[in-house]
Amino acid sequence: MPTIRLPRLIKPGVLANMNRSSVRDLLSPFTRYFESRGVPLGAVEDENFDLTRLFEVLASPIESTPPELVERLELLDLIAETQSALNFETEFHDLVKRLRHDKDTTADLAVKILIHAPDIAWREFDRRALQKPRSLVSFRVAEELPFRGISEARIEEFRSIVAPWFDGNARSGVCRVHHRQKPGGIAFVIRHGDMLKRFDVLDEEGNSASRILRPEAVDVAHFREMAGEWQVSGIGTKVQALYREAFGLVFHGSRTALAPAQRYSLEPLREGPSVLACDLAGPVQWANLASLKLELPGGQRVTIDRRVFEGLDALNVALLPTAGLLEACIDLKLAGRRSLVKLKISPERDTINGPAGIPAVEAWLINRGFATGHDDALLASA
Repeated sequence: MPTIRLPRLIKPGVLANMNRSSVRDLLSPFTRYFESRGVPLGAVEDENFDLTRLFEVLASPIESTPPELVERLELLDLIAETQSALNFETEFHDLVKRLRHDKDTTADLAVKILIHAPDIAWREFDRRALQKPRSLVSFRVAEELPFRGISEARIEEFRSIVAPWFDGNARSGVCRVHHRQKPGGIAFVIRHGDMLKRFDVLDEEGNSASRILRPEAVDVAHFREMAGEWQVSGIGTKVQALYREAFGLVFHGSRTALAPAQRYSLEPLREGPSVLACDLAGPVQWANLASLKLELPGGQRVTIDRRVFEGLDALNVALLPTAGLLEACIDLKLAGRRSLVKLKISPERDTINGPAGIPAVEAWLINRGFATGHDDALLASA
């Protein structure tokens, strides 16, 4: 079952200010669906057409809501933003000049780009996905297994490996894979279904309701050929193992081509306090971020050494996603051990200070993304 965020298109004010022809062009491929829910799109250009009823249908997905409609609305929401419009103006001036009419709003232009130049629309989606801060696991390529090159056939081969795994692990088999050339390498954007979750949505009468829907997950990968290095996102060691084997097999000819790079990271802290949550019945019962040294966007370096996440919010709510994370001290409480295990992780120096050789600590660091590596025996004990 799809999920719909509430993108700007379905806000009544935006619908009312758009050219009705744009609304028709956007939604016409799904005429039967809207008719089944009592909204005849054939009359959408009539001044008496009930936009409020259309809004209610868009805001209340049901089991038969076409996933393609959801995808179109979410992509339109992204490319209709002011920053995206600026990117189109500067990078695709001829396209904008050809498609835009004098009375077009930004959303009208976005609809035209989505319909007539979908590759350009997807490029904007990929650009945003690749710029979003993520926790990346690093892998090095065996020297005797060079990169085999990029092609649509290899992209499809990669998709044919990962999609069945997602399908077999309760995340649906829907999977799209895009690649983008970047200076010094190639970037990949992988869109797939995530596990079902319960969300608050609006019902047919506009009241709050609860439904089980399938959210979307977006993972990325970067390959730097000169360095022989892959950096791959993906939550969970099983997903990371899947990507490691699939990228190795498709692009280097061996499932074991990529070996974990022994590198530490503080990127998981961007997820907030939830990344430190522990199971009292597990090997690591409690974790606390004792201090964090970071570099502000202006270049200043500061250290927060008490109630770190609260301190970050007090400085600036948007600071955690944008600041450079330089060094962190984390305290761990292990089962059967009275004293805390104190760790200092310094990604800049690729070092960790503290008794990190303890198997439970090593497994916790790997599982939470603070250390790259793969050891089945350790992970089984985590």
